[in-house]
Amino acid sequence: MHEFAVDIARYKAKGNSGKELWLNPAVWAIASYRLGNWLNVAPPAMIVRLPLKLISFAANKFCEVFLEMHLDPSATIGGGLYIAHIGGVHINPQAVIGSNCDIAHRVTIGASAMGRKGAPVLGDEVYIGTGATLVGKIKIGTGAKIAANTLVMTNVPDGATVMGVPGRIIMRARKAPGSADAKDMTDAN
Repeated sequence: MHEFAVDIARYKAKGNSGKELWLNPAVWAIASYRLGNWLNVAPPAMIVRLPLKLISFAANKFCEVFLEMHLDPSATIGGGLYIAHIGGVHINPQAVIGSNCDIAHRVTIGASAMGRKGAPVLGDEVYIGTGATLVGKIKIGTGAKIAANTLVMTNVPDGATVMGVPGRIIMRARKAPGSADAKDMTDAN
């Protein structure tokens, strides 16, 4: 449950506080996910577990039906998750999301329907824009940015920016000062 405190701290750092914070439906969805994940990872005593599982199930269904957000309790999500707007967010049970990631609305992080097994693994501080879809057993590097309405089906290196359908790297991370390639590079894939 430590991760939920980190999530709340991230919302507060972005200017949400007080009533505005606790009435935010995205925070409700994250709280529902954290409760369900805690019950899966570190189940409490049976006398407490059963009522909490019922509450968790009802909260997850509420989020899925009314908020259109399915953050599967089996997924692994690091602390500091920030969902800017509610609606249309689907996270596969096998997905792994790093710390301090930003997810916009209408985002799918899921398995491929083309017979490939597995779900995406996201590094820390990844930004996913509105309407983006990440599918299959792929890795998204730390600090990567996925533009709005992008379809990502291949690995993305650390710090890269991806755009388009299918997603293409349009910018790579800036190299360390003093290295041979200390400028931004584009990829013409």
